[in-house]
Amino acid sequence: MKRFLLPFLIVISVVLSAKTGLFLSVYPVLSLNNYTVHDRGYQPDFDDLRSYFSYPAFATAGVELSGSNYRALFRLDFRQDITSFLRGRSWSNFPIRHNAYTLYMDTDLPRVGFAEFENDFLRISAGKRKLHFGPATYNFVLSETVPYFEHLWLDLGEEVLSGKYFYSFFVISSDRSIFDSPRTLIGHSIGFEGSLARIGIVETNLISNTFPDLRDMSPFMVFHNNYAKNSNVNAGLFVESKIGSLDLYGMLYADDILIPGDRTENPTSLGWYLGGEAALIDGESYFGPVLWDGQFGLREKTLFRESGGLKLKYEHYHSTPYLYNRGFEEGKYINPIRFNADDIEGGAYLVINGFYGFPYGPDISLDLLALSYETRKIFTELRIEYIRQGSYRIEDFYGEPFEFDWYKLAEPITRKARLSLDFHYSPDEKQEFTLSASMALSGKPELSLKVGYGKLFTFLKF
Repeated sequence: MKRFLLPFLIVISVVLSAKTGLFLSVYPVLSLNNYTVHDRGYQPDFDDLRSYFSYPAFATAGVELSGSNYRALFRLDFRQDITSFLRGRSWSNFPIRHNAYTLYMDTDLPRVGFAEFENDFLRISAGKRKLHFGPATYNFVLSETVPYFEHLWLDLGEEVLSGKYFYSFFVISSDRSIFDSPRTLIGHSIGFEGSLARIGIVETNLISNTFPDLRDMSPFMVFHNNYAKNSNVNAGLFVESKIGSLDLYGMLYADDILIPGDRTENPTSLGWYLGGEAALIDGESYFGPVLWDGQFGLREKTLFRESGGLKLKYEHYHSTPYLYNRGFEEGKYINPIRFNADDIEGGAYLVINGFYGFPYGPDISLDLLALSYETRKIFTELRIEYIRQGSYRIEDFYGEPFEFDWYKLAEPITRKARLSLDFHYSPDEKQEFTLSASMALSGKPELSLKVGYGKLFTFLKF
């Protein structure tokens, strides 16, 4: 069967006037850091997951079929096993076993594989890739800090005399083997975009311990007060505005809002952000090779268009203590990631919980300041994040009596600062040099310096 695959792709490519080809990339990275070397009994958290995926895959291979309106891609990433990374091999992304210098790769692949179609009215995507909602670095609905989402995504847009009406719908399925039950996130947004402003509303429904029915799956249904069992509904308002060279954006996202006469005793819980980006010097977008998982991601269309140059960005985020939470584990707004890991306590599997949206979760106040410079061959960003974290976490007890103030961070509060520098240089759009440095200050300082070189090879292009 395999020997007929390439001729089949060639025939399809010719018939559809597509650009078809095989690709292979290598991206070795070396790191100097003081990451903790853990033992078998360690339970990794989401910070560990983000550190692990800050390294590109050591090698990738795949096939792409694309044309003017469509793209289908299958990609295998040959990555270091996460337990080797946590137990002492974080000095590189080489796929070698932590207690020996023998080849050992992560077998949870692929993490990228999708098909998409787009024209002036419609955009649709299905498969596995990163997803992101909104123009900000992070978002309370969907954030690309999660390694991938199994998804179906639909965008509609219709031009009118004064602007454009838009509508989006998405369905995401999480790994049901972790909770031994189905777990589905469904969402939609609708709004209007003019030349200087964009405004809309978004609603999400996390359905757990049961499969969605037609009421849940209807793209034009309002989820609130449909009285469905095991349904966690959130809604939000978002706005974007362009004033000269300044891009402004914000969101208010709420779970429960306790009002007089409401039958629920759940406390008010919400998240919000405000941000802006100023273009100081015009420039071109970076055209480096597609080597990182995030470059295959799908982002919601916004008022702002991609461009390079020198930019200054500031964002503030706040999440209240009870945001994302529910009294049963499956109802919490978390997206668990399972790994077929090698050397951990308990055997063959490892589960790390992340959030669909805001990666820091509830009970957080965050300030982010970033300066970036981008040309066709260079992309660099200097970023600082100052994080205040309350004591209430997503895994803590949720139920009466709700002891913390609904808005203020729960005492005691811990503080952390993260400083990072990323530099990418691509001389010819087929290769890339990268340098990154980061420092986290909270108790023991955490330092990391990484250097790498990536090369993309393409074969049998049509």
